[in-house]
Amino acid sequence: MNKAVQSDYWDEWQREALAAGVKPALAKLGMEVLRAHRKNRWPKHFLGQMDDAPMMLSMCLEEPDESELLFIENLHPYDAKLIAATKKRLCFE
Repeated sequence: MNKAVQSDYWDEWQREALAAGVKPALAKLGMEVLRAHRKNRWPKHFLGQMDDAPMMLSMCLEEPDESELLFIENLHPYDAKLIAATKKRLCFE
């Protein structure tokens, strides 16, 4: 298969999430978690393994705000301002 047309599992996950009704911004965040895990070779205990994809989709559908915060915390663990702003926007304070 041509690399230009090949789809990675994180892109497929994002399409599946959108089709299931996940808001576009949250689907993009989830995709970024999956992609970052693979590209950065994070340890297995970090969120974002391919095996985590179904659970991440369920989380997004059942608890979208909690999922957004979790994804932000995973993608930007040292960005205290972003995490605090996300908590405030999602009313977790």
